[in-house]
Amino acid sequence: MKQSDPLELVEPGSLARPGPVGRLVRLGLGVMCLLGLWNVTGNIKAVIAAPVVVMMNPYFAALILLCFWLINYVVNIGFSKNWGRRPAYLSLAGFLILALLGFVINGEFDSLILGVPLFAWLAYFYGHLGISFVLAGALATPGCEMRGIPELVGLITGRAAAEHHCPTSFITRLDEWEQRRVTA
Repeated sequence: MKQSDPLELVEPGSLARPGPVGRLVRLGLGVMCLLGLWNVTGNIKAVIAAPVVVMMNPYFAALILLCFWLINYVVNIGFSKNWGRRPAYLSLAGFLILALLGFVINGEFDSLILGVPLFAWLAYFYGHLGISFVLAGALATPGCEMRGIPELVGLITGRAAAEHHCPTSFITRLDEWEQRRVTA
């Protein structure tokens, strides 16, 4: 699935649940995302006070680029809304406007005006994605890990949650491989 494709939720029970390997991969990816969240929150003062300097750090630059690459999936699939690429575009536009505003007010791009929203954005992204991966692994959520939270809510309320094919071809191929092994 390409990011520009519409959100295609399918009926509960339409997709096969991941097997043990798929669940472990999801748990592992969830732990990695939560480690990203840990690193962001552990460096909160640096991220807030000097966001441009933090962006020059290769590790944080990679965390930020990953956010821009995947934010559309996290928001659209996670909230069952089809906003297309708007989450990424709005994030980028917002950060550019905040950096310019910081420059106009403080005479530099590195300011709290940019740092606080950048921290909140990174914390949201890695928190939401990490929790979703962990829940998807623990609950054997079929398809996309971003349906982990809705699946948990569905289990609590007694209403089955819609499912979504995983847009990450790696996880989809892994689940398909595992299903072939079970049926063979």
